[in-house]
Amino acid sequence: MSAVRGGVAIAWVLALVAVFLCPLPESAAQVMVDQVPATAGAEEGDDVSGTTTGEGASEGDPQEPGPGSSAETTAESGDEGSAEARSAPELSPEDISEARVEALRERVAEAEAAASQARVGGEVDARVRAFLQARLEEEPESRVAMREWISATLGHALREARAESAQTLADRSAETLQAVEAALQAQREAASQVDQEAAERLERSQRAQEAARLAVEQTRERERQERDAQIRQVLAREREIAEELLAISEQEGEQIRSIVEERRQSEATFSERRVEVEEGMTRPDGKLAEVVRQTLIYRRAARDDVKRTVQGYRAAERQVADLTPRLDEARRELEQLLQEVGQEPSTELATRRLALAKLQVELAEQRLQIARDVRDARRARNEVNLQRRAFFDESLEAMFPRLGAEARAMMLSPRSDSAWRDALEGVRVGVLLTIDTLEARWKQISDPGTMLTSVAFWGWVMGVFWRVIAILIALWFAREYAPRAVQWGLSQLLARRALRKAAGGLIKAAQVVRALIVPAVLYLAATHMTDYLVGALPELAYARWVIDAAAIYVIVMRIVKTLALPRGEEAGTASGSPGAATVAQAHTLDALAQGGLVEESRARRLVRSVRVVLSFWLLSHYVPLTVWELTGPSVIWWLADRVFWVALVVLVYTVLWWWRDDIAQGFERLAGERLPRATVIVREHRNRPYGVLLIGLASIYVAVAELARWVRAYVVETELSRQISNFIFRKKIEIQRREGGVAEVPEAAQSTVPERYRSLFADRPLYDETVRVDRRGVADAIAARRESWTKVRRKGSMAIVGEAGLGKTSELVEVVRAWPAEHGPVQYATLAQKISGEPAALELIAQLFHLPEVPTCREEAVEWLRRTPPRTIVLDDCHHLFLRHIGGFRAVDLFLDVVHITDDHHFWVLVFNRFAWSYLNRVRARKHYFGLVHEVAPWSEQQIQQLVRSRDAKIDLPISFTDLVVAHQSGEFSYEVIKTANGYFRLLHEFSQGNPRVALTFWLRSLRMDASGRLQVGLFSRPATAVQQSLTDQYLFALAAIVQHGSLNAEQVARITNSDRGFCETAINFLYESDILEVCQRQGRATLSTLYFRAVLRQLRDANFLYE
Repeated sequence: MSAVRGGVAIAWVLALVAVFLCPLPESAAQVMVDQVPATAGAEEGDDVSGTTTGEGASEGDPQEPGPGSSAETTAESGDEGSAEARSAPELSPEDISEARVEALRERVAEAEAAASQARVGGEVDARVRAFLQARLEEEPESRVAMREWISATLGHALREARAESAQTLADRSAETLQAVEAALQAQREAASQVDQEAAERLERSQRAQEAARLAVEQTRERERQERDAQIRQVLAREREIAEELLAISEQEGEQIRSIVEERRQSEATFSERRVEVEEGMTRPDGKLAEVVRQTLIYRRAARDDVKRTVQGYRAAERQVADLTPRLDEARRELEQLLQEVGQEPSTELATRRLALAKLQVELAEQRLQIARDVRDARRARNEVNLQRRAFFDESLEAMFPRLGAEARAMMLSPRSDSAWRDALEGVRVGVLLTIDTLEARWKQISDPGTMLTSVAFWGWVMGVFWRVIAILIALWFAREYAPRAVQWGLSQLLARRALRKAAGGLIKAAQVVRALIVPAVLYLAATHMTDYLVGALPELAYARWVIDAAAIYVIVMRIVKTLALPRGEEAGTASGSPGAATVAQAHTLDALAQGGLVEESRARRLVRSVRVVLSFWLLSHYVPLTVWELTGPSVIWWLADRVFWVALVVLVYTVLWWWRDDIAQGFERLAGERLPRATVIVREHRNRPYGVLLIGLASIYVAVAELARWVRAYVVETELSRQISNFIFRKKIEIQRREGGVAEVPEAAQSTVPERYRSLFADRPLYDETVRVDRRGVADAIAARRESWTKVRRKGSMAIVGEAGLGKTSELVEVVRAWPAEHGPVQYATLAQKISGEPAALELIAQLFHLPEVPTCREEAVEWLRRTPPRTIVLDDCHHLFLRHIGGFRAVDLFLDVVHITDDHHFWVLVFNRFAWSYLNRVRARKHYFGLVHEVAPWSEQQIQQLVRSRDAKIDLPISFTDLVVAHQSGEFSYEVIKTANGYFRLLHEFSQGNPRVALTFWLRSLRMDASGRLQVGLFSRPATAVQQSLTDQYLFALAAIVQHGSLNAEQVARITNSDRGFCETAINFLYESDILEVCQRQGRATLSTLYFRAVLRQLRDANFLYE
């Protein structure tokens, strides 16, 4: 229940308010419960020496019949007890159990006989059915044979059902018989143990009685013969003491016999009731009302027995405490008399006085022994009664989830007097047992003599001591070394390139781990110490609740504070001084982590809301749980539970009131266009008391909208979900192809696409606005970096990094075309050939800035550039600045040095191939030369689709996806076509991985002209991989060099791979003829073909030939 409350508190389900405020409906069951008579029991003010002969009687109590005594209580308890006791009062409980066992055995035998007879009949039916089946096969047209076969089949089915029912009845009866026999055996064993203990006590009592009788006869005889008045007076006192000893011994014998009889009857009664309750618990859920009613009656009797035995046990303890000083006093008097008259008195009077003193000591010892026996008996009886009460409590708790309205009303209705009586009685018993436990522990503490001389106690103390030392050592290590370990692990994770993209999340996770180390160690230490202490003090098991609640509160609050509050304020120690903020921002990791934090006031409100909700959840969980432990399922527990449900309404109202402005803003942002009137109402009424209801509804809308956005971002639009969707789409098309449909467009059919249509998809930079897809990533990055540079005049350079074919050049052309005049001149250039060596790099600089002469060194080039007016240089294909061989990096190093030194005067934009950039930074880090490194993101699925559709609109050729439709129903064909078109573009996007050059190439490979003049879209044909997969490592080295450098000729490939130039020319020609490479005939440079772009990159990555 508490978990549900916590979820509702966060989800703000206000619709439950009406349910919480509605009273429990009154039912007939409540009236019936009020009419159930309470179990009779002894009054609390009864003398502890008196007892009852019913189930709760104390073993050491003397039996004195009278009104309100045990016989009446037993009869009343029996009237409320089992039905068997009411129907056969002349039988003892043990006889009832024996009779029940015999009846169950007869029932099991009858059921097994019925099942056996049904199985025999089934075998006969099987033979008859086989005969009729054969006859029906011989005469298939015979209606008589068919009718007889059907009749025999039905009879066989009925007999099978009867046999199964009989076997089920036999199994259930056997289970009940086993339970009753087990209870009866336990009863017999308990009775045997009681008889053995009683026999020993009876034997001891009889010996004491014989000794007392002999002492009485001797003292009487001496009294008759003695003439001295003083001696006769002493002898008379001896006789009185001897007679008192005899009376006490006889009383003890009678008491022992009464206890034996009471315990036998009590054990038999409880065994019978236990079997009755356990059988009742097997009933269906709708038939448990009578079982609950009877169990409640038994629990009341058990609680009364517990109260009586606890009070009797306390009285026995007090009696033992009163008799102990008397024995000590009698022994002191004996010692004084011995010192006065000696061990062998010289006079008859002294001898008699010594004998009298010894008799007084014997009398005190006998009284104390009897009191101790009574105390031990009542203690044992109390333990038995506690176990019986626990049994009935556990039975009710086990049945509680299955109870219907009538049975729940018996226990939970606030209008039922019996429900309140049961609840208050449970509280009284719980308080009584708690006080008794505390008194027992206090006695142990107040009498340390026994503990201090115990080896086990000192061993326990040493165990506590060493555990405390171990806990302190663990805490020291957690404080000193755990933060360093977390920092080291974070640095190792951030060293990996794939994880650096999530640096902020990793830093926050590291902060959370660092904040939770000490609380986690403290929680483990507290639980370990508690588990150790529970062995000596079982009551400390409930301390685990406090430890768990405190741990949950501290851990959750530390996580929330670490994630929400700025560094240094999560512990509540933040100050508003500038110095504290400066120190906090000085740490690099903290500065990186601040980017995702919410505004400070909102963060503090979030922490406060979490604190309130968490405190409410803990209270709503542990308070009803404590009441449940004290009273079980009762009306007090029901009220405590309902109080927290009603308090949930107040909590939701309060938290919504705190967040009303934020929820209103979020609702207006998400639903402003769709629900304009609703947003106005929420905004205008949010500060009124009833406006919280509107805020609650708006919060539900905001939560659903944010959840939908989260699902789209992290479930629907993930790479995995797209792969699954594309896999299903392709499999559908492949199934259609196997069934005879046309799916994959063959090579011959692709040539039917008109040339004028193909020309729209040529691979070249875009200058046509009508077919351009609006992508502002590169333009926005350049604008943001230049704006920052104009303010500080530092780091005026940036690198644009992206895969070939992503449209970098098209975006740069658009940036240069739309360059504002107020930003100064802009110059765009592309490196068309490899730049090798420093002289070539200096010549390139002279060409870019139209210098009158070529600088001779780096310093001269920097001096020339500072003399020229500031300008923006956009240089494309900068991967041509290096070659991967010894001395091949001089040009790029010089050029980047010049860029880095002059980026306070000129603004530089350099564009690199992604693989070339990865290799450059892997050999030697060069990111620090630039103020910003912007990676061009792949195109989205919608952008790929827009890329194709914008070109389709330029020519009047209808496009059809009907060849890809797998199946459709009447009236839904257009919907199937649209769904198929979306599936195709998802598949195209996945295959091209967001590369528009690859997407356009394979779009053309998906088209064919049909007879009606329409372009039919099918599955694009993928290039053959036989040649590609057969390439040796030398060919793969050459391919990797070409991919890393963008384009190379045979001589450059030979220098890079340290291979023979002839082999390189042969390899390039072979790969060109296999359509893997494209060769510029004018310059002789080879580039990777678009057709094999994805396949070759995948092969090179798998073989570790590419650096990424």
